[in-house]
Amino acid sequence: MLFLMIGIVVVVAVGALLKQQARHAAPGEAPAQPIPSNPGEETPQPASPPSGEPDLLVLAGPSEERPAFTSEKSDRDEAEEKPASPTASEERTEGQAGLPAIQEEVDPLTPVLAAAPISSPSAVASATYSSAAPAALGGDSPYSYGTPQERKKPGTAPLLLRWCGKTGSLQIGDLVILGPVTYWSDGSSSTPEPCCIDVTLPVEYPDEGTTLPADGAVSYEAMTPLQRGIYLTWLAEGRIQPPQHVCYPALWLFGLERRVLVDRLDLGICIGEAFRLMPLLRWESLKDSLIRFVTWMAVKLWLPEEDLLAFCKTLAVVPDELLGMLLGPYANSGLSLPAIVAFTLMRSSRTLRTACDDDPKKDGSASPPMLHSEALFEQFSPRYRNACKGGLVLTRPKTSVFLAYVPTNPSLASEKNASGGVLELPNFFENLDPFAPLISVWKDLMREISQTAAEREAKELTDRPDLEGFVLRLRGEADPGAEPTGPTRTTLAALADLMGISCSEPDSKPRGSDRKKIVETARVEGYGILPNLGIAGKDYHWEDPVLLVPVEMGVRLSADYCASELLLEFACSLTGPEDFAQFEALRFRLDEYFDLSPDDHARLAALAELLIPPPSTPKSWGEVLCFWLQEDQRAVLRNFMTNFLGFLPSERHPGLLDRLCTALEVAPDTHPLPDERPATERGREIVDILAPLFKNP
Repeated sequence: MLFLMIGIVVVVAVGALLKQQARHAAPGEAPAQPIPSNPGEETPQPASPPSGEPDLLVLAGPSEERPAFTSEKSDRDEAEEKPASPTASEERTEGQAGLPAIQEEVDPLTPVLAAAPISSPSAVASATYSSAAPAALGGDSPYSYGTPQERKKPGTAPLLLRWCGKTGSLQIGDLVILGPVTYWSDGSSSTPEPCCIDVTLPVEYPDEGTTLPADGAVSYEAMTPLQRGIYLTWLAEGRIQPPQHVCYPALWLFGLERRVLVDRLDLGICIGEAFRLMPLLRWESLKDSLIRFVTWMAVKLWLPEEDLLAFCKTLAVVPDELLGMLLGPYANSGLSLPAIVAFTLMRSSRTLRTACDDDPKKDGSASPPMLHSEALFEQFSPRYRNACKGGLVLTRPKTSVFLAYVPTNPSLASEKNASGGVLELPNFFENLDPFAPLISVWKDLMREISQTAAEREAKELTDRPDLEGFVLRLRGEADPGAEPTGPTRTTLAALADLMGISCSEPDSKPRGSDRKKIVETARVEGYGILPNLGIAGKDYHWEDPVLLVPVEMGVRLSADYCASELLLEFACSLTGPEDFAQFEALRFRLDEYFDLSPDDHARLAALAELLIPPPSTPKSWGEVLCFWLQEDQRAVLRNFMTNFLGFLPSERHPGLLDRLCTALEVAPDTHPLPDERPATERGREIVDILAPLFKNP
């Protein structure tokens, strides 16, 4: 029995020794094999390890599924590794075969890092996204480590809509956007939001030679890569430049609306950023939407008076709800309304300006809007204090007005309570009687400042002629209160006599200074003189007939009208209209090329009395045009007149092109005649060419 126990110990010791040698074998080398007891004996095959010894056989699986290697040993292993007697070991080595140990080397794990982790994926206010992160990773956050499950099942979790505020930053490629104040995602977000910047979409940044697209897009996703680049560049520059297209600030406003109305966060930041955007907008519809948005937030936050006044100064028309906020603290307080608040109220309230109009427009509109002016406020302040005995004292109205905001963001239509609720304000503008003293002061002030320069100049004339009486005498009307409505025919000599200008020789020509005095005196008296006496180089005589037409006090003739009048006279000299119908055909043709007002057409129509028959010949007009214009400019004018008169039948106007070329001293083939440009573009070119001829005083 003793020998049996000694044999068992020897076998166990030999096995433990072989196992220890296998563990210490160099990597890549085969573990040591047991030595057979007899040289001719075949090496025994390894047997399956016992269930209680898991460390005897370790098989490594695929690298991504390989568990971490463990070196823990069971209590039995520790017992087996205790050293045995050498003699006993030698006695049991011969004739015994040990168990081989097979093990593969464990490859080191290489974890995939998507981005530098942050304390919490929801801490997006200061988050920075890098496009260098592997795009194949799944999940809803770039701030995570990739795992085999995520790579095998991409997109299993919904992609979140993230907010990057004023203190955050967003990096897309090499572009870093500081404080974009908008939403973003790293894939198509599960929340449909037009303003969301999907950082996985391609972007093309514009350079100096890039032609900017003229169209817009309804969402960031629908943008072309170039449009995304333009939008992101605008954001990266701090939104301090006017946007290239209305879609860019509109999308950005969508983000403010969602943040305020749905998340109900950052109201102060959003209203401040909206203030900064206001001066950059040139689209009235978008500006109106932004004003309504700011109005709602101002009421929601109950914006302080100084901030509210600063915003009102930037607007020509202020919503009554904002003005009601200015008035609210003073109602029933016994305090006088400050002059600056009263001035802002009268300047910017459409309701009160309409009440101030003595002659309201037929469509019910008020007088033109007016921006804040410190000079005007200085004139208003003493008048207001005198009229209101220091200041207006208001009582709180008994009725209210309700304010609700309807967002422009289409994705908020399905959101619950996205309007932000209904706000109640006192309705100060239902009864305007408390503002009667203000209205009276404002009327007097507007009456004084609206006086035109021509009216003031007319009052200062010491030798002011009785032009109205002169016109009534020419018309044969005895009623001094009658207002002339149509043109009155006279001569330059008669006007010179009325204005004290010497014209002793009937055949002499009036000097430029004489014509200037006649025109200026008639203008300040509310009359215009036809034809234009300011065309340099044209011959005028004292006995030439002229027309006096009523015009708005001090009005100046537009460049389009001056060019139209000259071309109409030139066309009449070339075609010789015999009746009013032929003249009207030429006049109506001008509308295709020039921007003419109804008053301009009334003056042109009055010229029929002077141009049928035409008083000037093509040669006389050609002398003026050849003196002022270069040959290439006259060629352009020749082409324009050919197109302008092209509707006339050639059988009724034979040789028209020859007369035109002879007058302008250009050959018929100087330049090719076909011109595919729009008529308005050709008209603008002619206005620029003829501009040096008009020396209007």
